[in-house]
Amino acid sequence: MSLRLVLFDLDGTLADTAVDIARAANLALAEAGRSPFSVEQVRSLVSSGARKLLASSYDHANEADIDRLAARLFHHYAERPATHTRVFEGLDGLIDEFAAHRLDWGVVSNKPENLVRPIIDALALSPSPVCVLGGDSLAARKPDPLPLLHACEIAGSSPREALYIGDAEIDVRAARAAGMPVAIVGFGYAPAASTVREWQPDYYAESVDALRTLVHTLRADAAPA
Repeated sequence: MSLRLVLFDLDGTLADTAVDIARAANLALAEAGRSPFSVEQVRSLVSSGARKLLASSYDHANEADIDRLAARLFHHYAERPATHTRVFEGLDGLIDEFAAHRLDWGVVSNKPENLVRPIIDALALSPSPVCVLGGDSLAARKPDPLPLLHACEIAGSSPREALYIGDAEIDVRAARAAGMPVAIVGFGYAPAASTVREWQPDYYAESVDALRTLVHTLRADAAPA
């Protein structure tokens, strides 16, 4: 493998977004007379998507109710998408190393693009990503491979020259369908390593240091530029 492109999922992989999501979700739930989530509940559920997060507050979810709640969640989230959101410790340093090693990077999330972009802007990572895709950027979202394939087109890399880094089973499924190697990280919102192994990712990085080692092992030129 000759690594040229590193793609990140956003929530629970690149950044800890749970506090801001919890605020928006709980405002929507309060409007509907529903009980609030704790931040830890959000961390454990949000990688499956906002709708599944909201549906978990019901014994038997009604699709129309979830549609309304999701619309209100996104409304409140757009008001303050990155007040408490932070990149996971150490990832900013890893991304900072990419330019020296001729690695491009980007973000492929299922969150709506109009929420992803202000979060990435607020994180102010350097170098800047070559692509930022949300769940509504294209005609399909993960686990469909289209967003990952499109990210490769933007970056001018093939799927075999890319690595997708995520925290959920749909990340593995999307990467597999795209013919792209995939790593699951253990420092974000992913479940226990035993569960991750059942998904059969190509790699598992328990820490940012382990991810750094993996990236430098896979990149095209192991020598410093």
